[in-house]
Amino acid sequence: MSQMLPWILGRGLGIAAYLSLTALTIFGLWLRHPLAQRWGWPAPVTRIRVHAVLAAATVVLILGHVVALVLDSFAGVGLRGALVPGASGFRPLAVALGTVSVYVALLVGATAALAGRLTGRMWRPIHRVALAVFGLAWAHGVLAGSDTPRLRLMYVVTGGLVVLVAVTRRMVSMSDRALQRHAA
Repeated sequence: MSQMLPWILGRGLGIAAYLSLTALTIFGLWLRHPLAQRWGWPAPVTRIRVHAVLAAATVVLILGHVVALVLDSFAGVGLRGALVPGASGFRPLAVALGTVSVYVALLVGATAALAGRLTGRMWRPIHRVALAVFGLAWAHGVLAGSDTPRLRLMYVVTGGLVVLVAVTRRMVSMSDRALQRHAA
């Protein structure tokens, strides 16, 4: 059992990080969703706070996931494999997708953290790349997970929820703009 502990921790923390990222992505999309604006629920300050807490939780879980798998000699990832896309001994493409998603997430998070200070509104277009972070992480989980067949329903449901919120946000926004043009 002790030999399996790093792998079990790594996989468990990876799944927890993925679920946290899913909630983070959905809350991020909901922040500026026209329906959230209309309904006023939850309050904008609450939405931003929940988004920030989910971001922090996701970072901690990802860090734990990476550390556990780097320390696991059986996993075949290693420090270089975790940091350099394609250098992993275990499913190099799948692990690379996770590594790239972390790097893009760091860019998205850093620019958002600096919003209003150094970057002005420059952070916003960069923040839109956050949806790609979710897509990369989703593909990483599906392709790298040794237990993916047992988690297929989780990936379908979570991916579907993110797509649903993203599509409804876009469709409602387009509909609102069309109505405003007609009213003018």
